Amino acid sequence: MDIGSWFQLVVICFLGAISPGPSLALIAGNTIVGGRTYGVVTSLGHAAGIGLWAFLTAVGIAGVLVDQSGILLALRLSGAVLIAYIGFRTIMVGDGLTVQQKDERSTGSRLLLRGTGEGFLISLLNPKIALFFLAIFSHLVDPDSGLLETGLMGITAASIDACWYVSVALMLTGTRLINALRSSDTTLRRISGGFLILIALYFLGVMIRGLL
Repeated sequence: MDIGSWFQLVVICFLGAISPGPSLALIAGNTIVGGRTYGVVTSLGHAAGIGLWAFLTAVGIAGVLVDQSGILLALRLSGAVLIAYIGFRTIMVGDGLTVQQKDERSTGSRLLLRGTGEGFLISLLNPKIALFFLAIFSHLVDPDSGLLETGLMGITAASIDACWYVSVALMLTGTRLINALRSSDTTLRRISGGFLILIALYFLGVMIRGLL
């Protein structure tokens, strides 16, 4: 892959990362609920899922998976259920911890593992991410690409995604926003959780219309 193609890859991955959707709502919600560390590990888990989709697309497996209607339906249903679950959980959390206190308590291995898993699953099961890679990313793939180049494409996509969402988590817990987050914790959780639930309902609606 030449320099021009790599530049296109970086731009496309960056634009895909910054586009609003369930991923942003999840990472913002987890950062608000669990603090900086929880938000960062959620971001890294999400980036791992993005890297996996990029690799699967580059080697041609993603296209085969999405072409199978049963697999695509299961992907959409699982993604909608996961997004709805995280939305309800975000709304129902009511421990009243401040951002700094949450960050101190969110370093336990179980919480870190849960945050990483949520980030990974929401990127892996989000049908929009799958279709994004198939519709756009796949056009940058050279059929003659070797395993090293294919792997580097996945690492590039994952790195860009990680940098963006880790920056979001750090920004939300920056010194200038701490007081605002403390005073608006419940409202922000409800907005983030409600947005995730609406996205889940939208995905379910699209899926039902496609079956009718």
